[in-house]
Amino acid sequence: MDGRDDDPNDGGHKPSPRSKPRVDKEARKADYLRAAARAFLAKGAAASMQDVADSAGAPKPVFYRIFPSRAELIESFFDHVYDTMVKTQQGKWDGYGWALRVLYLDAKTDPEIFIVALKTFRADPALDPLRQRLHDLVHRQAAGFFHPSEGAPPGPADRTDKASRTMTNLMFDTLVAWLEDRDGLSDEKRFVWYGRIIREWRAATREAYELDPPERTPKKS
Repeated sequence: MDGRDDDPNDGGHKPSPRSKPRVDKEARKADYLRAAARAFLAKGAAASMQDVADSAGAPKPVFYRIFPSRAELIESFFDHVYDTMVKTQQGKWDGYGWALRVLYLDAKTDPEIFIVALKTFRADPALDPLRQRLHDLVHRQAAGFFHPSEGAPPGPADRTDKASRTMTNLMFDTLVAWLEDRDGLSDEKRFVWYGRIIREWRAATREAYELDPPERTPKKS
């Protein structure tokens, strides 16, 4: 030791510049998407990009760096719903209605995004391809309920496809009602109610679309 204070500036050394904190672009995008959803819920489908930028508390040019166009912003709502559905469908079957139960519990973390995608923009025909992408997920999952039994009347493939598509609107309408909390039920009662509906719906739909062997006419004694 030579008695000098240990000063990092001694000897002509310059202090290293303080690095700027890194911006988490994905987190910012998620925050902006939630804010945009709140703007659309408040102002309806006609909300402008200025409206959503104001809701996010960001200058419009900054908001445009994340979402370069209104169309891309709206598509992001549907992508969020799609990705969440894919994730929640990975689990194993856990009783009638399990898929919507798991999806709902996850969707509750960002309910505005789901409501905007499934309700606010429901009447826009230009978004039909985005809606169809979501419907196809439900259809593929529901198809497992409708494998035709051996002995079903001829030509069951088309009937199986139509039967599995009958569930789509009910599922999405129910999800929105739960997220808006307008059915007057607790989550526990919702899950029991919906599970019973799905069980009966499956039985009634299999019968209506003739996916099982026809009942034999009892012989008269």
